[in-house]
Amino acid sequence: MKKFLSIVTAAVLVTACAAKKEIKEDQTLLNGNWELAKASYSKDIAKDYPEGLPTLTFDSSDNLSVFGYDGCNRINTKATLKKDNQIAIAQEVASTMMACKKVKSTEYVNALTNSTTYSLKNNVLVLKNENTELTFYKVTLNGNWYLDKIYVGKIKAADLFPYKKPFIKIDINQPVFSGNSACNAINGQLLMFQNTMKFNHITSTKMFCDGVNEKVFTDALEKVTHYKLEGARLILLEKDKKIMELIQQYE
Repeated sequence: MKKFLSIVTAAVLVTACAAKKEIKEDQTLLNGNWELAKASYSKDIAKDYPEGLPTLTFDSSDNLSVFGYDGCNRINTKATLKKDNQIAIAQEVASTMMACKKVKSTEYVNALTNSTTYSLKNNVLVLKNENTELTFYKVTLNGNWYLDKIYVGKIKAADLFPYKKPFIKIDINQPVFSGNSACNAINGQLLMFQNTMKFNHITSTKMFCDGVNEKVFTDALEKVTHYKLEGARLILLEKDKKIMELIQQYE
């Protein structure tokens, strides 16, 4: 009888441990803000979401809440991360009720809530099922930001820098920045508080590159006083005036 009870007890402990392990599946992996970069049902997401690209936030501090923007309305639901990179997102989605024309918000929500697996690499998140796939970029100040637009007269950034784009590299845990002016390596002091940002003591290597307007870029950096993030786009401002826009790129 004692032997039987020992076997039963061991079986119960094994089952309890297995259940405990399942409950403890790390729910923090996807925490943060994400912006849609690709969708398998869309050939042109900028055209399909003219009011702004869908965004997604995972917050494990509240039983893995999932909320964001579907290109038309604010949405809110719950999710659970499971073993083997499986994910379950609740079909019941709370939403504001605005009507938007020519926006694939329904397609996005359906693809999102029907996702069964996820993959995460280099700040790129992919949610998919048998029929659809959504790719997101993580929205964070950390990383390399490449010049996309600069507001200096009427000259386009592509004309100012025809060979390669200037960029800055930000690590919010460091009071410095680095980068490249499209010719020379640059670095300096980076000061941030709330929505303010200052690039101070900018230094540069001394290579000569013909036809590269690198001083336009560094002079613009020195004027920056504020910033704002719009998805995967960093906008640098002098007070409320736009100076340049940069985009984050992932490998």
